[in-house]
Amino acid sequence: MESNLTVKAPTIHRARLAWSLYINYFIHGFGLIILAQNMTSLGAAWNSPLKIVSFVISGVGIGRLLSYLITGFLADLFSRKAFVLLGMSAYLAFAIGIPFSHNIYVAYFFAILAGIANSALDVGTYTTFVELNGGNGAATILIKAFMSAGEFVLPLLIAQLTANGLWFGWSFMTMATLVVINFVLILPLSFPLPN
Repeated sequence: MESNLTVKAPTIHRARLAWSLYINYFIHGFGLIILAQNMTSLGAAWNSPLKIVSFVISGVGIGRLLSYLITGFLADLFSRKAFVLLGMSAYLAFAIGIPFSHNIYVAYFFAILAGIANSALDVGTYTTFVELNGGNGAATILIKAFMSAGEFVLPLLIAQLTANGLWFGWSFMTMATLVVINFVLILPLSFPLPN
């Protein structure tokens, strides 16, 4: 019996799978700017100046750079679904870990995880959209739109938290909640076989 990771996606699941993948990139839009949007609060939490917070933000790029070297090969070797789930798990750890980090070293580790999440989602998602559409990559265009939507919504959320004197970490908890909900939605879905 074939694994659920590799069975060809039934037609009724194609739309659900596509929407779940797009939602991941809405969440990814949060991940791209959430550290920068919370720099002052994070600096206070870590008792560090803003230049140190900027250093932590660079960990996202380091994680992305290091993981891009191997994730594409491994996604072909194992499965697209495994890497989408890996990316979601790494983003969940990042979203929960950052607001509870009390020093820059732990925070830097979680920032690297965010970079790995980005890379894992990319290798699992872009190829899945191409495979879902018989080699046509047109569906990947909407990925950027969902990322932009996330980048639009997050500053509004943070502005509301700030205006109401609420903990900055609620923005991270919102991101974590979205990841968990989407993880539950995507887990039972089948991904197409590589072409």
